[in-house]
Amino acid sequence: MTYIDIENYPLDGESILLDKITCYVEGMEDIHFWKDVFDSFAPELNIIFYPYSRENNLTSGKQTVLSERNLKNAGPNLILCVDSDLEYLLKNQPLFSHPYIFHTYAYSIENYKISPAALARIVEKSSYPDANIRSFSFVDFIKDYSKATYPLLRYILYFEKQKLEQIANKQAHIVSESLISEKELKSVFCLKPSEICLTDNANEVITGLKNRVSNLIEQIKKKHTNIDLSHIDKTLSELNVQKTDTYWYLNGHIMYDCVAKIVMGKVISDYRQEKRQWFKLQEPTEILKAKQKEYHNLLKNIDWKTLVNDGYMYCLISLNRCHPMQQIRKDVERYRVSG
Repeated sequence: MTYIDIENYPLDGESILLDKITCYVEGMEDIHFWKDVFDSFAPELNIIFYPYSRENNLTSGKQTVLSERNLKNAGPNLILCVDSDLEYLLKNQPLFSHPYIFHTYAYSIENYKISPAALARIVEKSSYPDANIRSFSFVDFIKDYSKATYPLLRYILYFEKQKLEQIANKQAHIVSESLISEKELKSVFCLKPSEICLTDNANEVITGLKNRVSNLIEQIKKKHTNIDLSHIDKTLSELNVQKTDTYWYLNGHIMYDCVAKIVMGKVISDYRQEKRQWFKLQEPTEILKAKQKEYHNLLKNIDWKTLVNDGYMYCLISLNRCHPMQQIRKDVERYRVSG
């Protein structure tokens, strides 16, 4: 693998070869996401994606992609693609407005993999539920989950803003203990398989989540009595973040591993069991036996966890259901025109 020598390229924009574009991403898995994004919105661009630093020392990650050297050389022939984390919601620079940085707008790629539209379609492909079987709505569940966690998102952003300001002022050594730890977030956001009851669209799960959110916020308020969230609320309003949008901006790995996968496992298992029970209750005929065998063979060839891993493709297919992806498309189109 060879890297284009960006450092020796002229930066006046006139003599740069525009037929080949270098793109640095955070890791190997990120290549697939960003390649699919650019293939969908700008298929004519000849982009070579690299998951490691140009020095070829195999270092990767967001800090490597957004190194001082890469930011200096970024331009029509060098673009940088990263997860937004919380930086978009905090309007953090250079990510927020750099013309050659592309970011997810959602917290990470994982948030696209578990969009409600994706989860609903994967459940259908993985269990083939009948229309007369009770239906669990991932769209409604994720909306309820989002509304329950929105109050905590405001505090998460407040503390993240503090941390970013300290880092910017080279005070990283005093990044405060006030930050909400990942352990605390998991204790609130994560779901246990044993507590998943799908009755009333998992209303009990949402009730438990609301209680955990409220308890953590109360702990925060007792520990920090001078928190002012007005600036956070103003920014969220300016960015048109709705309370039902929270799932886009929560830690994607937590949402992927201990929310979406947990609920998916329960829903698919229940749907498959109900389908098998339906076959047992029908009058046995040769046609029924053939259909039952067909259903069994279909399930043998389906790995729903693999389907979830590629779930972001549903956002590319149904842009109107994934508004952060619409923002990425606008950035790609702007880049096409400016290039």
